[in-house]
Amino acid sequence: MDFAFSGEAPIGSECRRVLLEEFAGAQDWLAAFDVNPDRTIHETRKHNKRIRAIFLLTRPILASEDISRANRLVRDAARRFSPARDALVIQETCDLLLARYGRKRVGPVLAPVRELLQKRHDHLLDEGDLAAAAGAASRDFGEASRLVEAWNWDQVSLEVVFSAAVSNYRLGLRHYESSRSSRDPNECHEWRKRAKYLAFHYQLLSFLDPAILGPRASLAAELASWLGEHHDVAVLEELLADYGDLGISAKSAQTLVRLCEERHLELERDAFERGAVVYLDRPETLHDRFAKSAAALA
Repeated sequence: MDFAFSGEAPIGSECRRVLLEEFAGAQDWLAAFDVNPDRTIHETRKHNKRIRAIFLLTRPILASEDISRANRLVRDAARRFSPARDALVIQETCDLLLARYGRKRVGPVLAPVRELLQKRHDHLLDEGDLAAAAGAASRDFGEASRLVEAWNWDQVSLEVVFSAAVSNYRLGLRHYESSRSSRDPNECHEWRKRAKYLAFHYQLLSFLDPAILGPRASLAAELASWLGEHHDVAVLEELLADYGDLGISAKSAQTLVRLCEERHLELERDAFERGAVVYLDRPETLHDRFAKSAAALA
């Protein structure tokens, strides 16, 4: 099924159902890890983020010790692949810069960097013990799944879920406002996490009002994507400080840094404009919207 609550069962049962589907999906990908490691890592991370988005919705009422343990297991499952994933992401960031500014303008300067990053990534796939990591990650998801099955999901009410979703929204709003003032990449990265969770929460709760929450989920997801690229460009810019290790000259590194800075400004402009739309409601207004939509369905 899609990553969404159906609205046809108690919300606690829906949380349990979707979580178990996400655990099973992650384990299915990991079982076929050798077929396409990069795709498996990407899909596993997607399942990881969706699982943690539901944990956020249930954390206020479920036993904190159980939630913390399951959350650690899911977090650690994804971290097993962080070096390989990071190596791929930085390559993709180079590709985005090429697409944005054109091969004629940046291709000769960026090509050696892209080639070296590709070699580093391939080395991690070839030399890293990623097959063993996939097995360990699958066991992590399996243990977390068993914890989920054992929880008393009757404790979870719509009010608990609404309050948790609004709490994440409120924190995202704070990060939006702080990022707009500081333009700090780390602050923007924290904002991005909250925007991503917000997109998932709107998607899960879209049964309440599909015409409103569906588009809101898409807007928040697009915002998170821009902020994700903003973070990745910042990582590439930091990497360029060691330009000698990348096989390029100081002049070439300066050219690429200027492009990173230019792209940063573009992404910030788009993100802050979109943020003003995504965070248009006050948190209390969003809570009331959820509650009124639920009452209309009752």
